[in-house]
Amino acid sequence: LEQMLAEKGIGLDAVIEFQVDEAKLVDRIVRRADEAKAAGQPVRKDDTPEVFDERLREYYKKTAPLTGYYYAKRMLTNVDGMQSIDQVTASIETILKDI
Repeated sequence: LEQMLAEKGIGLDAVIEFQVDEAKLVDRIVRRADEAKAAGQPVRKDDTPEVFDERLREYYKKTAPLTGYYYAKRMLTNVDGMQSIDQVTASIETILKDI
């Protein structure tokens, strides 16, 4: 990743990992799909537990292994992704401001 960014003249200043409750995320997806159906709106094709599970497997296979690397470089910061949108945004802004 760093090499690819360097080739494009882009640096990496921070890595943010969102800590989430996977079961609650699945519940949110199901609820969002149910609410869309009830309102007569189309349901997003990716609003299924199966799609979420596949994305999660890909995350654990390809992305999660990098967290230790960036932690060792003191670039990794964790954010509670289960907070409100405003709280998550504020956490990210604080991290970026401190760089």
